[in-house]
Amino acid sequence: MFEHFYHEIFRRTIISFGSLFNNILLKQENSSEEVVNQIRVPLAYGPTQKFLARLTQSPDLNKSVAMTLPRMSFEFTAINYDSTRKLVTTKQFKKPHATDSTKLTTIYTPIPYDFDFTLSVMVKNSDDGTQILEQILPYFSPAYQVTMNEMSTMGIKRDIPIIFNGLSTEDSYEGDFISRRALIHTLTFTVKAFLYGPTKDVGIIKEVDVNEYNDTDSTTRISNIDIKPDPTSADADDAYGYTTTQTDYY
Repeated sequence: MFEHFYHEIFRRTIISFGSLFNNILLKQENSSEEVVNQIRVPLAYGPTQKFLARLTQSPDLNKSVAMTLPRMSFEFTAINYDSTRKLVTTKQFKKPHATDSTKLTTIYTPIPYDFDFTLSVMVKNSDDGTQILEQILPYFSPAYQVTMNEMSTMGIKRDIPIIFNGLSTEDSYEGDFISRRALIHTLTFTVKAFLYGPTKDVGIIKEVDVNEYNDTDSTTRISNIDIKPDPTSADADDAYGYTTTQTDYY
């Protein structure tokens, strides 16, 4: 029943979401409000627990210092069908075949799915965290539109809403004075994406031939209508017209 196809929709959606947050800057000022340090906050894909374990365990794994903060991580957590965005399933997208001018490549209307993501912001102090949050939250009211190249082979681009759902904060500090603190802000988002089925190659109709018969006598042909593209050598993506030839038999 099923057949192999792969449009990289999951990969494109994850990359599109992560790319929103890969240029967050953190500036540190002195008492005179002069910027003394500016860093680009590192962003990685993975669960927060993995980075917390790296923070609290042995610091000498491949380097001489422990994991530095601040840093951010994001993770794809769930996917759910969204019936409220369902479209007419019989509609098709069409594009001239890449190598055969006598065919079209077609694909049916995509299926709407909600992709859930979490973004974790890990910092050592509250001011760093609020500085990062203020560079993110104003863009979501509660949605932010991203243009995603859903299917480059079909030339399909779409504005995808990324919806901010909520924010929770956790202070992981426990233990003695030498334990490292990690203040964690967890932001949840929903990406309103689509999944596509397989593509099909279909032949291009180059001629339409219609016979007309008497409405009282189905055996008596009264005319023939023949429709062809003009010029007849036109491809699917060319500019062309039609030539209609009608032959009457009465």
